[in-house]
Amino acid sequence: MAEDFIRLYQRPPFRSPILIAGFEGWANAGNIALKSIEYIIQKKGATLMAEIDQDRFYQFTQNRPVVTIKEGRLQDICLKKIRFYFWSNKEGNNDFILLKAQEPDYRWSAFVQVLFQLCKQWGVSLIISVGGVHDDVLHTEAVVSGVYSFKEWRDIFIKKDIHLTEYEGPSGVHSLIMQKAEKESCPVVGLWGHSPLYLTGTNFRVVIRIINLIASLFAFSIETLELEGCLKEFEREIGEILETNTELREYTEKIKKIRSGELRKKDTPKVINIKDFIRHKDS
Repeated sequence: MAEDFIRLYQRPPFRSPILIAGFEGWANAGNIALKSIEYIIQKKGATLMAEIDQDRFYQFTQNRPVVTIKEGRLQDICLKKIRFYFWSNKEGNNDFILLKAQEPDYRWSAFVQVLFQLCKQWGVSLIISVGGVHDDVLHTEAVVSGVYSFKEWRDIFIKKDIHLTEYEGPSGVHSLIMQKAEKESCPVVGLWGHSPLYLTGTNFRVVIRIINLIASLFAFSIETLELEGCLKEFEREIGEILETNTELREYTEKIKKIRSGELRKKDTPKVINIKDFIRHKDS
C-alpha cells in the first residue's frame, strides 16, 4: 500500500489536481526539469505535502548523503528526497502537485506503482513529466519537444510549436510513468527541453520557455524576471567566450549548419564543454 511508503504533512482539498514531475539525473540535461519545478514551487508558494520513503528506491553508495561537519562535530546530513509540493491555483480550475526527486536507482516498477496509487488517491487529472535532453542545438534556441497519450494533445503541441518527439534509445523512469498512465487511462504529457552538448549548468532560456508553456496551457500567471536576469548574464559571458575562443565558435557554426541541413548529423563535431571558460553560477 502507498501508505507504507508515504509520509503526509498535509491533506489539502484538491480541485482536479495536475501533477508536474521532474527528476534529477540522466533526464535533467541543462537542469531543465528541476529548475523549472523549483522555480514554480518558489514563485507560487507551493508547500511540502508529502514524501516517499527514499530507502526503498535509492542506493546511497551511488547517491551519497552530503554531510556538514564543523570543528569536528556533525552538523547536518542531506539525503536525496522524493518530495511532493502542493499549490492551490486560484486562477484556474486545477490545483497543482509538484514532484521533485532524484530519479530512483532501482525498483522503478514499484516506484511507479506507488506514484499511481497516490495519483488515484489525490484525484490527479493529468500528469506532466518535464525532462531535459542534450542535442545538436544552440544556446540561442529554446527547443521543446513533446510526447502525449491522448490524441487531442497533438494539435495543442503543433499550435504551441512543441516538436513531436522522434526518438529510439535509452530512457528514464518517465517512460514507465507514461506507460502506466496509458494503462490507467490517465492523460499524460511529456515536455522535453533540448540543451546544447557544450552547455554546462542551467539552460535558463529553455527553463523560461517550459515554465511559460505550462502557465499558458493551464491558465496561471508567473513572472520569470529572475530567470531572465540569469539568462542575460549568461549571454554576456558566453558572448565574451565566443569572441576569444575559436574552437567553440567553430563548433557553434557547425551546429548551425546541422540545424539548417547543410551538414549531416553524423558529421557532428566533437563535443566541447565550456565549463573551463565560463564563470557563470546559478542564481
